[in-house]
Amino acid sequence: MRVLIVEDDLVGSRLMKKFLEADCFCHLAFDGKEAIEAFEAALRDGKPYDLLFLDVMMPGVNGIDVLRTIRGLEEQSGVAAGKGVKVIMTTAMNDADVILESFNARCDGYLVKPVRKEQLFEEIRNLGILPFETR
Repeated sequence: MRVLIVEDDLVGSRLMKKFLEADCFCHLAFDGKEAIEAFEAALRDGKPYDLLFLDVMMPGVNGIDVLRTIRGLEEQSGVAAGKGVKVIMTTAMNDADVILESFNARCDGYLVKPVRKEQLFEEIRNLGILPFETR
């Protein structure tokens, strides 16, 4: 499984990578612009990501705008709605408006930080894409 972790906090991104790297190819991006570029390159190369962890609050382009851009790129590439990358938003904000806006932008899940290993794997299980046994 190919995973893109977009998080402006180095410690948080490395921790999520550590949880997943034994069973997944993990790529890290540290801002919205870098995330969009990585996603475009993977799509163009025919190696799209299966899962994307996307921080809501980042400098420059925020996570919700990144998500909207990614869904637009998928549409332009002919990816049917619901068949693209699974996106789990990650944020310290447990605000109903932000959660609603994230799901309206077509995220698939939402985790409030700090992200714990058990929560991370439970969210992936809920999406039906866990290709390995959790440790």
